Amino acid sequence: MDDDAAPKRPLTDATKTTIGALVAMVVVLVAAGIGIVKVRDAAHTIRQATALVTTTTSVPAAGAPTTAAAAGDLSPEQAKAVEEVKTQVSAIRGLAWKSSLPIKVLTKDQLAQRVRELNAKDLAEHRADVTADESVLKLLKLIGKNVDYAKALDSILAGGVLGYYDDKAKELFVGGGGTTALSAATKATLAHELTHALTDQQFDFGARTKALDDQHKTEESAAFTALIEGDAELTASLWQDKYQTDKERKEANAAGTADGSAYAKAPPYLLQALFFPYEDGTAFVRSRYQAGGFAQVDNAYRNPPTSTEHILHPETYASGQPSAPPALPDLALATGCGSVDTGTLGEFDMRQVLAEQLSTTDANGAAAGWNGDSYGVVRCGTALGLADRWQTDAPADAGRLADALLRWARGWSGASRAPDADGRFTGPSGSGRVLRTGGRVELVLADDQPTADRLVRALAG
Repeated sequence: MDDDAAPKRPLTDATKTTIGALVAMVVVLVAAGIGIVKVRDAAHTIRQATALVTTTTSVPAAGAPTTAAAAGDLSPEQAKAVEEVKTQVSAIRGLAWKSSLPIKVLTKDQLAQRVRELNAKDLAEHRADVTADESVLKLLKLIGKNVDYAKALDSILAGGVLGYYDDKAKELFVGGGGTTALSAATKATLAHELTHALTDQQFDFGARTKALDDQHKTEESAAFTALIEGDAELTASLWQDKYQTDKERKEANAAGTADGSAYAKAPPYLLQALFFPYEDGTAFVRSRYQAGGFAQVDNAYRNPPTSTEHILHPETYASGQPSAPPALPDLALATGCGSVDTGTLGEFDMRQVLAEQLSTTDANGAAAGWNGDSYGVVRCGTALGLADRWQTDAPADAGRLADALLRWARGWSGASRAPDADGRFTGPSGSGRVLRTGGRVELVLADDQPTADRLVRALAG
């Protein structure tokens, strides 16, 4: 590890509070599809949970008459508060409601239990895929060898959800129940979730997100999710500034914080993946808002960001900077091994990989020259191997990334010395090679030397 490398992102009390607040506002949990990580259909899990709710109401579009029949089990006071927030969010966002919006209410404890049960069922049905994901994450050392990936996901998914918008059934869920007045936290949650419902009605992001996930376009899906979440975060923040007092905002923030104990034990990478669409997504949306108000945010839905680079560096989106994944040979065919996975790593994931051994500053700087990458994962006998071909914006960017990977490789492999002059490295944890040609960098990692050599030959062929 670098001498100047910070400890591996220790979780302070402030960080735990942030984690709880983020999880409490989650909509697409852990942004399914970010890089290697693929939380198995988390939205479907919540969708099933909310479908089992017994207290249901349908709130008319803003401006339409609210009737007792439409309000269902919500008290008149609750229905009025919901309608007020709907009207306010619509005005802030500058978009009109197109149709009615069913709302379902469930206590947090009931939702958490249903999420755990349904997630367990979903994980069991996709055990092979989850096992493959876990293997890749452990090869990259983004999670520890002793981590139970399924249990880690379970803890995060059931960590404390206050609200959820179902973009398939077009229904909105908020926690609470009963007939008491809506709390400051519930209203703040409503502002966030109502933004999702409103923008989905206008831009149909639910169907578009599903299409990206079905096509395994993980970079595009991560970027689009960041746009969606950043929009809801910014709108809810503007709503709170305008319609809640300082006391109410403090109450909302305190009540909207989930118990951070479960997240303190979660792998840092999974938490960073959770942070990404909320923190970086909000910064991206704010940059669009500052460039021309919500009209520019609307334009981003029509011409969405296509990579985590666009989100991390909003100026690359504003300038229309393109990217293209470089061609990669069929590694399974070339090596004679079994195919495990293919896809794009992206700038966000490369940052996280490098940050396991380097300082955050060095990791971010080395990954910043991304202009597209393609990876493939194979299994040769019991050994797992990965090859990633990374294209940079310029040769200087390739030099920075290659140098960072060579420093990172020693820590990753546990080697007693630096990589050889030709980029090869081997140690107790595995073997690999870093190769650079012009603006291109190739990284090979494997559990053993023979598998690494196979992948190197496959890339050369």
